[in-house]
Amino acid sequence: MSETINKILYTNSNSNKFALERLTTVYEPDERNTKEQCTYAKIIRLEHNGENNGTLLVTRETVWAPDERYPIYRSTDDGETWSEIARVGDNLNENSIPGYQPYLCEIPKDMGSFKKGTILLAACTRIPDTGGQRTIMTLYSSADVGKSWNAFCNVDVGGKYNSDLHKSEGLWEPLLIFEEETGRMYCFYSDELDPMHSQRLVYKYSTDLVNWSEKYECVACEDRYLRPGMIAIAKMGNGKYALVFEMYGLDACPIYIKFASKLDDWGDISDYGKFIANSEGKGMGSAPAAAWTPDGGECGTLLVTAHHTVNGHSNTKCDLFLSFDYGNTFVSIDNPIPNRHNHNIRSGYSPGFFIAEDNSIYYVNNPERAEGSTNEKLMFAKIKVY
Repeated sequence: MSETINKILYTNSNSNKFALERLTTVYEPDERNTKEQCTYAKIIRLEHNGENNGTLLVTRETVWAPDERYPIYRSTDDGETWSEIARVGDNLNENSIPGYQPYLCEIPKDMGSFKKGTILLAACTRIPDTGGQRTIMTLYSSADVGKSWNAFCNVDVGGKYNSDLHKSEGLWEPLLIFEEETGRMYCFYSDELDPMHSQRLVYKYSTDLVNWSEKYECVACEDRYLRPGMIAIAKMGNGKYALVFEMYGLDACPIYIKFASKLDDWGDISDYGKFIANSEGKGMGSAPAAAWTPDGGECGTLLVTAHHTVNGHSNTKCDLFLSFDYGNTFVSIDNPIPNRHNHNIRSGYSPGFFIAEDNSIYYVNNPERAEGSTNEKLMFAKIKVY
């Protein structure tokens, strides 16, 4: 059952009210799974699947779980109740260990042999190797609304990852986004393979989901020890894309934003934009999420959140930041899914947004399961703007 109905989160200068309509638990670990984490929560609402349109699907990372395959949770009543319908395993890469950093996407048109409405999951697969593990960026597909899955493609192959981040050669944190104008599916991710950069943000694109372009950079800092990562992208009503990411290597891992008119043209790749902050200088750090809705005013609303607060106090440990001018300025409000920011676990780490066709804002995050616990739960919130 819903825990909260019609709680006003914020009213802007246009008298638009941001209301929390629904707050439910998607998944809560068994007490025996004391280390299980629910990080990298991602959500989609089906909009290209006929009678199944409106179905919500959620996935998450499964680090420290007894079963490290990616779970798929479904709701057919707009987030009121949830059930697990699948576990996604890697049938493509021998001896692989799934479990890291999933991302969900529904394709809006036929692409190669994949039909409109096919659901994609991009994720970071681990492969045991001599002296460690290496990472592969793998794509999975489902043609039956998330019930069964097939690993069909590796977008990129990394080297071994290392606890010394400046010596690691991993691939991390994929994001899929479709560009209507070109019919391309883009895969953005964090890349450690260039010896001139501890980590950079890169992308490839495809029109058939099997054959991918060469690799291009969108953020690669002049200071090779800075590590831009954990990319989030939102297309706004002015036609521009907002690219949001953390900057590991700077104090508190602050969240930055830069803009582009096309997904394949990010200008000066050494320019990493500006720190997202409200008028008092309060911002966010680590593991961001971003989305844009046309509701909220003439310029709509750009929403950004992340793992923790930087330069200020937050009642919910990391605020929800809202921009009503396409990312030029921001205000901060209480997060509808509070995060206690327990340093022993990664609660509130890499949440997910989805903006539905009716402009409803769907949001998933992983707060601490209970005070003092060493694991997390997966929670869902629905927000409407009136």
